Amino acid sequence: MTDHALDLQAIHNLLARYVIAVDTRRPDLLDEVFLPDSVVELAGMGVMTPAQYRDICATVLPTLDATLHHLSMPAIVIDGDTAQSRCYFLAQHVKNTLAPRPFLMIGGWYDDVLVRTPEGWRIRHRRGTALWSDGNPAVVGAQYLIGAAPRDAGHEAPAWLPQRPLSKP
Repeated sequence: MTDHALDLQAIHNLLARYVIAVDTRRPDLLDEVFLPDSVVELAGMGVMTPAQYRDICATVLPTLDATLHHLSMPAIVIDGDTAQSRCYFLAQHVKNTLAPRPFLMIGGWYDDVLVRTPEGWRIRHRRGTALWSDGNPAVVGAQYLIGAAPRDAGHEAPAWLPQRPLSKP
């Protein structure tokens, strides 16, 4: 396997480690995902440090009966010791005491800037964009617009993705 292929696999594993940390309620594993000085921007949650995000996860996740985050295959561009990626997510949150409306589903994407460290690839900056949500925002105790978010400047293809014209048949 080439070095490039190994880097791609390592980044895939890092992104998977993120959702494993969240869905198994192991926020300590986030220390293996983010650099200590990273920026984490998540729709509905604001801008925070990894330590602040880890503390929120440690506080909020135990109040939920279940979460399940699905990630798409990421688009990744590697340039030396830095990389950029986008992967789409579906995030289901469940709080049974809110039945008959115990669910909140959020769909969107994560845009990440990653760096190679001696310990492996880590996220330096994550921006989570929520495209839509459905269900009961009280599940996570935050305000979410139910339905589609307004289209804005954050809804285009990432600038680092090669822009090629569609080929003609």
